[in-house]
Amino acid sequence: MDHAMLRVISGELRVVLLNQPLAQVAQLDSHRFLLRFEDPPFPRLHIAIHPRLSTIHLARGVKTPTDPTDLGASLTRQLEGRRVTDLTKPPGERLVRIRFGDDRILVIELMGRASNLVLLDGEERVLLFARSHAGAFRQPVEGGVYQPPPPLAERARGTFETLTADQLRANFECAADDETAVGDDAAVAKAMYEEIAGLSAHLAREVVWQARRGADAWETFDAIRARVLSGPHQPVLHAPDDAERIAEATPLGARNLFAFLFPLPSALTDLKAIEFPTAGEAEAAATDLTLRHLAYASVKESLAGVLRQERKRADALLETLEKELEEAARTQERNRRYGELILAGLSDAQRQGSEVLVIDHYDPEQRRVPIPIDPRLNLNENAARLFKTARRAERTANALPGRLATLRLRREAIAGGERGVDAALTLDALKAVESELQETGIIRAYRRAQRADVAVKSEYVPVREFRTADGFTIIVGRSSADNEHVTFRVAAPHDLWLHASGWPGAHVVVRNPQRKPALPEGTVHEAAGIAAWFSKGRDEKHVEVHVAWRRHVRKGKGMPSGMVMLKKFRSVRVSPRLPEGTDPLR
Repeated sequence: MDHAMLRVISGELRVVLLNQPLAQVAQLDSHRFLLRFEDPPFPRLHIAIHPRLSTIHLARGVKTPTDPTDLGASLTRQLEGRRVTDLTKPPGERLVRIRFGDDRILVIELMGRASNLVLLDGEERVLLFARSHAGAFRQPVEGGVYQPPPPLAERARGTFETLTADQLRANFECAADDETAVGDDAAVAKAMYEEIAGLSAHLAREVVWQARRGADAWETFDAIRARVLSGPHQPVLHAPDDAERIAEATPLGARNLFAFLFPLPSALTDLKAIEFPTAGEAEAAATDLTLRHLAYASVKESLAGVLRQERKRADALLETLEKELEEAARTQERNRRYGELILAGLSDAQRQGSEVLVIDHYDPEQRRVPIPIDPRLNLNENAARLFKTARRAERTANALPGRLATLRLRREAIAGGERGVDAALTLDALKAVESELQETGIIRAYRRAQRADVAVKSEYVPVREFRTADGFTIIVGRSSADNEHVTFRVAAPHDLWLHASGWPGAHVVVRNPQRKPALPEGTVHEAAGIAAWFSKGRDEKHVEVHVAWRRHVRKGKGMPSGMVMLKKFRSVRVSPRLPEGTDPLR
């Protein structure tokens, strides 16, 4: 987060939060937290420590999750009821320290990839932390003494309060070699950028931009620094357009979406400056847009990945079926020919173990040809066997073109789905494409319902899918975790639910979008056969299957994954089986 913005936002937060008692710490996802306070105006503090979104500001309209995380619950136990006694931002550091009571300190480190949230006791010992760094440097350890980031003065040799143009000039002159002209504006601007980018990348770009247009770099820096420190402030969000007109597909980053204390001419060449009453509100607007973009990107990447896998499967199956068609045609021709040659040459055939030599009447030179046979059978029986395999190959050769045509249509539909995903510019448009792909059976996966997480790609749960003779769609879970998702996240209360009684197996759901009070018995028995087939009782002659409306299926507290309770159900006894002509992709 930008030092200039953080400096002002921390001041705004101090005014609002000082002496406020904490009610709850809610973890919104793996990198975002919401601190809810008890007294009017009941402020809510949003904290994000994601590499692409490290920020802190007051938030409105953010819902508290109903399922608390372990970390959120632990932070709440440590801080609940304690009042904010101090809130400070150390000069030049991208971190905020919030003291609760006399002996709890919440440190929010807003340092990009190194961002973290750490709870300390009164002796600065680590009680809890959100993230563990990959390296040993500053690795938080529970019970260990907290190590703050190295002072910025050691890295940039100054802070906003101390780093004047004269100090910058002195730093630059000390570092310059003999070949560098101190008076070269371009060289000065570059050196200044390297010195002050750690304080504010936006300020650094502004200095360089103005210097390249003839302004004095030193005067520009001093003027901007003075306005950062003393005002006047005019908080703005620099963005490609007004928030409601920015499509979620628009790539957003630190260069084209950022809040600052006043409009920067360097940014206004490409971006709009949208005014806000406070720096925190401008930062919150940037956060909202970033979260929208990340949510869109997550779903798009996941949906594109599912389609990519379906395309690969379809391509692989196309290749396999085309080879099978070629082989079936060869087998049909060869075995019929061999059978005819054996029957025509019974009188002079020469058996040699697992081969027979007969005259090839199709050969102009009438040479003998070896034909593989079963030595346990006579020649008539071998010929009959060859004719039988030729007929089987003929049936296969006749069936495969239809399957290939269907598969090619599916492949085209998948390609159309990929084009639809590419063309969808908003999350709602993506979800519409997703729903259409699921309804038409192009994809057989459902997005796992989960807490929105800026760090986690949306996950799709693959399912098996079948169509009954009556036109109902049947979906089948592939694992115990997927069973849970199919039953409690995908199925609607009015859908029919089935499971093999007494056997581990898949949860089976018959979709009932028209909310029919009863489904055809043929559909129920088809679904029951599928439930029996995808259970450990597959090899049994008959299996009892429980049938219930989804609204009567419950999950008991502490039950293992995949286990449920049935409030009301009936049973049918069926043979394990799959529908005839099952799609080979399933």
